[in-house]
Amino acid sequence: MVRFWRKETDGTGRCERHDALNIRRRLRESQYARHMLISACLIFAIVTVGVVGYILIEDMTFAQALYMTIITISTVGFREVKQPNAAGMYFTIFIIVTGVSAVLFFLGGLFEFVLSEALGDVWGRRRMMSNISKLNNHYIVCGYGRVGMSVAAELGNHGKRFVVVEQDKQAFDDCIRDGHYAIHGSATDNEQLSNAGIERAVGLVSALRSDADNLFVMLSARTLNSNLVLVARADQPDSEIKLEMVGADRVISPHKIAGKRMANLLVRPGACEFLDVAMASNLPEFFLSELKVGNSSRLLNQTIGESRLRERTGVSILAVRKVDDKAFNPNPGAEELIEEGDILVLIGTPEQMALMEAENV
Repeated sequence: MVRFWRKETDGTGRCERHDALNIRRRLRESQYARHMLISACLIFAIVTVGVVGYILIEDMTFAQALYMTIITISTVGFREVKQPNAAGMYFTIFIIVTGVSAVLFFLGGLFEFVLSEALGDVWGRRRMMSNISKLNNHYIVCGYGRVGMSVAAELGNHGKRFVVVEQDKQAFDDCIRDGHYAIHGSATDNEQLSNAGIERAVGLVSALRSDADNLFVMLSARTLNSNLVLVARADQPDSEIKLEMVGADRVISPHKIAGKRMANLLVRPGACEFLDVAMASNLPEFFLSELKVGNSSRLLNQTIGESRLRERTGVSILAVRKVDDKAFNPNPGAEELIEEGDILVLIGTPEQMALMEAENV
């Protein structure tokens, strides 16, 4: 049954809790930058005061005054340019106290930034891997290019938990910044798929740029988990048959879909608009979903008429696919028997879907 997580998403595919983590990270980085800027300004101001002070108090040249200020702040212990008078001694004490404090403040901020970035990445990766190891019934997205990014956004919109496996460092960093769980490595590596929890996952999408890589991922995934729902991307027409042969349940050609979509927008714009609204779970009008009938469903072994699903919840059954069939039966009659394993295509408002879910349908 489809779960609704509308309050957890912002409509862009990223969960709000992940956005909060990104906001906190940006705030932390701005704090470090502000710390460094303030401390650098303090050091510059103290050096300026020191130079001017030594020139006025000790009658030094600019070079001598700068030399005295720098060795005083840095506490290196070199010899003085000239023996200071009483006023010069007090002024030197002032420069030592303020200058050393400013330098320590600067070094403290620098070390904090370096340690935070170095150790933060290490601990962040460990924490992420720990969270990934606890995931169950999640999805795996192989590749975070334009297609993989869209897949991740849609999964996020539906409140689904998923892990991205991406080899490219820039794309991996983008994925982390978008707030998704991600593993840096090749999806063709069985170890990386295992790290993503493929044994506990319910579905996998391979959206890599190479058809050969997608073919290898499908073969590996089907071997590691025979119960996975596998969806693969194919750029070449002859790759679709090969991907299905090695275990892909669905093969998607982005170019072919884009062409069909553009043609349908020309000849059937109203139908396309209807499907767009129905498939967008963040819109209030209505929602297109599917339900796989389990052994505990209230619909089991009832006809569509006997279930009175529309009367009770307002949800309508648009199509039914039986267990042994590959095609859907659109607009099924009231006498259609609902059996275990059947897939029902449903339409209704989010409130109606929630009511049906509350009835443990």
